[in-house]
Amino acid sequence: MTVDTSANDWTKARRKPVKSSATQDDSRTDKFSGRIVYEQGLLSNVSILRIGAVMNDETAVPRTPAVCLEPDWTPTQRPDLPLNLDWKQAASARFEFSFDLPAAVPCLGLGERFSALDLRGTVHTLLATDNSDHNEAADPLYKSIPFLILYSGNQSIALFLDSAAPQKWDLDSALNERAKISLLTRRGWQLYVFGPAPVPDLVAAYTQLTGRCDQPPRWSLGHFQCRWSYPDDQTVRDLAVEFRSRQIPCDTIVLDIDYMDEYRVFTVSGERFPRFNSMVSDLSAINFRLVTIVDPGVKYDFDYATFTEGSRLDLFCKKADGTLFLDEVWPGVSAFPDFMKQETRSWWSEKLRFYTDQGISGIWNDMNEPAFFGKKVVLDPDALELPEPERQLFMQETESGPVGHLEVRNLYGFEMCRATREGLLKQRPDERPFVLTRSAYAGIQRHAAVWLGDNMSWWEHLRKAVPMLLNVGLSGMAFCGVDIGGFGGHGSAELLVRWYEQGIFYPFFRNHSMMESRAQEPWMFGEDVESKIRHLIETRYKLLPYIETLFFEHRTTGAPLMRPLLWHYPDDTVAARVSDQFLFGRDILVAPVVERATVIRPVYFPEGRWHSIDSDQVFTGPSFHAVKLELGKVPAFVREGAIVPLAEVMQSTAEYRDNGITFYIFGDTADGAFYEDDGSSFACLRGSYNLWQLTWQNGNLHSECRKDGCEGSTRKYRIKHGLTERSVELNTTR
Repeated sequence: MTVDTSANDWTKARRKPVKSSATQDDSRTDKFSGRIVYEQGLLSNVSILRIGAVMNDETAVPRTPAVCLEPDWTPTQRPDLPLNLDWKQAASARFEFSFDLPAAVPCLGLGERFSALDLRGTVHTLLATDNSDHNEAADPLYKSIPFLILYSGNQSIALFLDSAAPQKWDLDSALNERAKISLLTRRGWQLYVFGPAPVPDLVAAYTQLTGRCDQPPRWSLGHFQCRWSYPDDQTVRDLAVEFRSRQIPCDTIVLDIDYMDEYRVFTVSGERFPRFNSMVSDLSAINFRLVTIVDPGVKYDFDYATFTEGSRLDLFCKKADGTLFLDEVWPGVSAFPDFMKQETRSWWSEKLRFYTDQGISGIWNDMNEPAFFGKKVVLDPDALELPEPERQLFMQETESGPVGHLEVRNLYGFEMCRATREGLLKQRPDERPFVLTRSAYAGIQRHAAVWLGDNMSWWEHLRKAVPMLLNVGLSGMAFCGVDIGGFGGHGSAELLVRWYEQGIFYPFFRNHSMMESRAQEPWMFGEDVESKIRHLIETRYKLLPYIETLFFEHRTTGAPLMRPLLWHYPDDTVAARVSDQFLFGRDILVAPVVERATVIRPVYFPEGRWHSIDSDQVFTGPSFHAVKLELGKVPAFVREGAIVPLAEVMQSTAEYRDNGITFYIFGDTADGAFYEDDGSSFACLRGSYNLWQLTWQNGNLHSECRKDGCEGSTRKYRIKHGLTERSVELNTTR
């Protein structure tokens, strides 16, 4: 068939529409007329250059709350900048940065990215967005963390562009070995340049600057079960009894939005949860915690006390003309608290007493980008500048005055979590709070754990979970996870088991699915699948002493729990390119199966000997091996030379305090660490914890007590080395 192209006006079809004034690129010259401040500092023995841009109408660089520790800055003249770094103000509301990106340099970090571990070759938009379409075309997602590592072994460099305004990081999409950043703002900014230094040192310095996760409450390291939604209190009670009767370990049931009265925050449905307080108490009696979702949207209803109170106190976001900003979310038409205001955060913190008075253990902040049903896209993806403040969705109050919402949108979820954590601390001052968030900005690790939003029951999402969580961890967020089994869609038995095989190593460990999807509680696919999942969850609980020790390591060094292989093997060029495996701490290599109907996968083992957790197999690296990983087996390997503390099987973390610990020893000489505290209070931050450095030599375990600040438990300790197993006492003298 011949196609007659002469009948089509191709010239007209290719003609691009004229952009609005908000997106018009009107100049290629540098419009900046303010001043640039250069300062040098040192954190974790890493040199840091801070470059601050002060606009003409500003007295100082606007600060975000991401930075919590300032080094001793030394003012300096403009130094020689690495990577031929340069910038300019290209328009009244746009800055452009550029720097060299040599072809052999992988790009890591930037928070939540739907990508392999190496981010280069595409554009990454940092603008908090409720984007459930996790696929290769999904660019802006829920979290905006402008921290990038340019990996070059022990001479790596990191950049942190501290601005809550929209950013686009083009990491050599033109394949010309040059990267670009577009920052859409009318305000000043601060750019931090770290290094050169090894990646662990860069992350240590960055997390000193922006903070680290406190030791989590022990119960939050256990198994969470959630569904949108468990409809009434009897269903929740039955669910808890089902876990206990089937002896499947679990600590927490999470209530999604349907526990509320017509989705009004700070309410409970009297019809479906008429005995809410007694339900919480009864769950607690069998060692179950309850976490509830709390969204920012407050229903526009003059008979609703939270709305009328917030209106009277002038705590909701307003448009530029002074009228209340309203949009639709779960309660219907709603107002949105302005969490940039201290008064709003204090008010919200106090409102949370509604939950703590009823015994709720933690809060899950969702829809906090903020999300609106009527506005999935809050900024034209092709915009070259921000709209004028009066043409943005609404205004927000900052310490330096009112600004358009887009200037600080990436902070909305951060500030909501800040208020939430402060509220839990006010109500329970010596109890470690648990807050979970979907939206985040740099420094969120001080306030909340994160999960990666509305994923699907797809093998592709299982595959992408590993590199996504690795980049999240490199961006400072150690307490992280994804919904096991997938949130949306209909998962299979095989997919659920494979997801648990991977998920038992997520720092945040939750099974979650949506209504109208296939239920995926551990027993929903029959006895064989249930048995396999039980074994995997039991393994997670056995790992609890190792996990708590890793969180202590994060608290002291900033190291994530899930680490790319390059973290500990910087000279191994193959390890630097592995994106579907990870190290869980220094000593455990995890190589999950992520392909359907597969039982053999190639596993890359770094230098040394590696012992399978669930079999007697031993592998030697550096080399790839074809490894058989049957369904339901733990896909992990322990480094020879390691001592790994494992607990006995338990049904909840409430049983941990006096639970026996066995130190598994791999090799004729080995070392490791063991940390313990009371699991709930802040006494550990005041030095009340125990820490042992363990070594194995000549057939004997030596335990050096590095810290003995916590009252010891009555637990018993054992060692296991090969076929030998015996009791042992730990040294309690420093």
